[in-house]
Amino acid sequence: MNIRFILLLLLFSVQIGWSQPADQKIIAKVGSEIISESEFIERYELTPQLVAGIKGAEDALKKEVLYSIVAEKLWALEAESMGLDNSELIKSTYRAIEKMYVRDALYRQEILSKVKLSDEYLIEAFRRNSLSLDLNYLFSEDEAEINDFFTQLINGVDFYSIFLKRPESTLQETPYVVSYGQMDKNVEDILYDLKLGEFTRPIKAPNGWYIFRLLSTEQKVIEDAQQAEEQQKYVLKVAEKTFTDSIYKDFYSKFFKDATAETNRELFLKLADLVEETLKTRSEKEKIPAEEKVYIVPEDLYKIETELGPELLNAEFVKMNSQFATISDFLQELSIEKFYVDSLDNNHIKGRLNYAVKIFIEHELLSREGYKRGLQNLPEVQRYLKMWRDYYLTETLRKEISENIKITDEEAYEYFLEKNRDTTSLLEVKIIEVLTEDLDIIRTVLDELNAGKDFRELAVKYTIRNEARNNNGELGFFPVNEHGEIGRKAALMKIGDMYGPISVEEGYSLFELIERRESTSFSFYNFEEEKERIKVELRYKKYSDALINKSVELANKYGVDVNEDALNSVEVLNTTTVVYRYFGFGGRLLAVPMTAPNDLWIKPWQEQENQTP
Repeated sequence: MNIRFILLLLLFSVQIGWSQPADQKIIAKVGSEIISESEFIERYELTPQLVAGIKGAEDALKKEVLYSIVAEKLWALEAESMGLDNSELIKSTYRAIEKMYVRDALYRQEILSKVKLSDEYLIEAFRRNSLSLDLNYLFSEDEAEINDFFTQLINGVDFYSIFLKRPESTLQETPYVVSYGQMDKNVEDILYDLKLGEFTRPIKAPNGWYIFRLLSTEQKVIEDAQQAEEQQKYVLKVAEKTFTDSIYKDFYSKFFKDATAETNRELFLKLADLVEETLKTRSEKEKIPAEEKVYIVPEDLYKIETELGPELLNAEFVKMNSQFATISDFLQELSIEKFYVDSLDNNHIKGRLNYAVKIFIEHELLSREGYKRGLQNLPEVQRYLKMWRDYYLTETLRKEISENIKITDEEAYEYFLEKNRDTTSLLEVKIIEVLTEDLDIIRTVLDELNAGKDFRELAVKYTIRNEARNNNGELGFFPVNEHGEIGRKAALMKIGDMYGPISVEEGYSLFELIERRESTSFSFYNFEEEKERIKVELRYKKYSDALINKSVELANKYGVDVNEDALNSVEVLNTTTVVYRYFGFGGRLLAVPMTAPNDLWIKPWQEQENQTP
């Protein structure tokens, strides 16, 4: 198998820049909105652009991405004009994402803005990095016992008269070595202040209590300029992280010091029962091994919401500092944060859910502080919220159009006859596919591919498309005008090429082309036997045609103007990455929306423009 492209997961840290140059080019205008050069570059480079071995594809890819963004903005304008932005789903989804950006803005204001490393701080950091500490320690899970040891030591009892009688001494045939950046800063401060032969007060740790004694120090030897440069980078990285962590802990302890929260126990237990039932059903349905994680997916949350009903969904679930949040608020965060369990044990599920509620409470309190400060109105926050709002409005309108496509038996039969009458040669392809609603599954698949696993086996294991799962990972031969974007991309690929992830109606697809052939005959001989498959094929076709026609209609309605020179001159990196943004105070989201390709409308639109007198 020729794996040409590898999907990388980049951690998009909270420290990325948000600002955009004021004097940048405008790539396109859509109605009264613009697509700036920086927005285009960001959307292009932070979305997987797998070229699948197609020569000279960069210019075509730039146009595909741009016209897909243009279509997204057109559809968002139309969705807004239809009032879809007032739907409860859009409002709750938007609010959940807005809270993440507001918390992140608060993190920047309260934490990152205060990270300023003084010369004295850096000098001490470099001093500590130059030394490693050789230590022995006493350990006890009992606070009273460790305090008794400390009392003996300060009264003159020799450290080793206690140490040699302790079981932990057998683990210290050689000294315990501590280097810079290894320990919590408060503990590190204590250890690096020790003089030879001195011991610490009892230090609390998650597993018990420690008393350390400094035996000796060792000077780190720098052998060449390259090593010196690497050490400098390491010290600066650790120093910044350590300082940031200390500011964070100080803010956290002060902010939550007087916070109060109370969860409605009855509602919690009701929710826990529904979550447990849902997880067990999913585990049985998908035959998930006992040792693997079981996730709650959006479909599950929708069922849970239906079971609870409007009254319980909007009931007071958590009371926080005299304000409250509903189960609906909590479930909306779960849909973004991705809830899972490691075991289907009742107590484990309740424990995991209880922890999720705790994190939700913290997020809510932080978000409300951010709203109080008006951080939702910051230009950098509004820019990203607009991007996500357009995406969700577009997806809502596309879903509405998809749901309105109905195929009758008569239509299916006419399509069947039409295809049988068509003797034109048509390219057909066969692929192995992983289809999933979860980008983390895509990442897992490619990680396992890098480790030497067989893609076919991974497809059988992970795909949610039944046809592929039940056929050794394969989708049997199908014409390239079927399966929407998958068929279109497969037509341009060579056998052995892989492509993806690509956003499709059912989720995300990663596939490998394994065969292709020219077909001159239609293979369905019995309409009744193949009726459902014909309906699926016709539905794909009608949905694809609807997207094209609607996009052309909206381009005419709102107006589109593309600066071809600016587009051709912009330089982009053709990366194969899926990029997540990790937010301050917690939370993760794709760095930018993964817009489904939608550029087939441009040709008929341009042809129509050329025909206009």
